[in-house]
Amino acid sequence: MALASSPRGADNVESKSPSGSENGAPAVAAVATPIPLRNDWVFWHDKFVANATPAEYTENLKEIADVNTVQSFWSVYNNITGPERLTLRCSLHFIHKGVKPLWEDPKNEHGGAWNFRTAKGDTAFVWRELLMALIGEQFEDTISKDDQIFGLSVSARWNSDIFQIWNMDSSLKENSTVMEKVAEILKDVQIQSPFYKAHKDHDHFKM
Repeated sequence: MALASSPRGADNVESKSPSGSENGAPAVAAVATPIPLRNDWVFWHDKFVANATPAEYTENLKEIADVNTVQSFWSVYNNITGPERLTLRCSLHFIHKGVKPLWEDPKNEHGGAWNFRTAKGDTAFVWRELLMALIGEQFEDTISKDDQIFGLSVSARWNSDIFQIWNMDSSLKENSTVMEKVAEILKDVQIQSPFYKAHKDHDHFKM
């Protein structure tokens, strides 16, 4: 999928000179036709609360906005708090619409995530590049089933930040090339401590 070349959408509006109208009336700027995304996505914010119960965790998980076009993606992206400004241990998520960023979500409970860290100075860049890779379906050929890669999270830590790339079926991890694609996209970024973990293997997983 071709994406807008400017993060702020500067290339998405075609301006016309007021004198360019054939009937002499002032011309109106032509707004580009919306470019649909293959999937609808939702941005979420996850506020950390120490020793939170599952109910408290869910209560502090807030939907920010949903996006379904390239233009709406950049509109939201450019107007929300970026990961470099997150409070310690708080998170941002970008997930297929209809799935909550919870291990126990019925559409997610059999899945897992690739985890890795990056230096805090790289976090904003990594977040943006991986978001673009997701909406551009660049992970489509890294795993054997369509729409398996359905989310991205970033969580603020002290000296480095944690990224997670979510998939729906943890049994498919062995033959995937997800981290190879990440290394290709982030070729100038040091990726630290990568590993995969199924949601059900977490101590706090609740069915």
